[in-house]
Amino acid sequence: MADERLVIIDDDLDVREALTLMLAPSGYRLTCCATGPEGMAEVRRELPDLILLDIMLASPSEGFHLAYELRNDEGLSRIPIIMISSIGQTMGMDFAKEVGSEYVPAERFLNKPLTRDGVLAAVRETLVERSKACRP
Repeated sequence: MADERLVIIDDDLDVREALTLMLAPSGYRLTCCATGPEGMAEVRRELPDLILLDIMLASPSEGFHLAYELRNDEGLSRIPIIMISSIGQTMGMDFAKEVGSEYVPAERFLNKPLTRDGVLAAVRETLVERSKACRP
């Protein structure tokens, strides 16, 4: 069973609750945050193993700004990010193609609506990649 710490940053209570129902049974320790500032404070305090970050928070691009801030902070830059959003579908853009670029500074991008299998696979794969990258 997993024991990694995950921070979920999403302004939608239903999404936070759904992610909790998807991830908690696998043993992930979860902290849910409803705002960008709350999420950033929690990430700085907790130094999680992974962040699930919605793009559209208080503004349509706040998630991107948080991701850029994380990537430019030496103490936080190695924490993997999975961006989640429905923005790709509503705007007709495929953000998944931009993952890992300066435009989408994240390890994965998941489109809403989220599925349990898709979320679990993305979290597991991202954490495995992180552990491989951290080995000497």
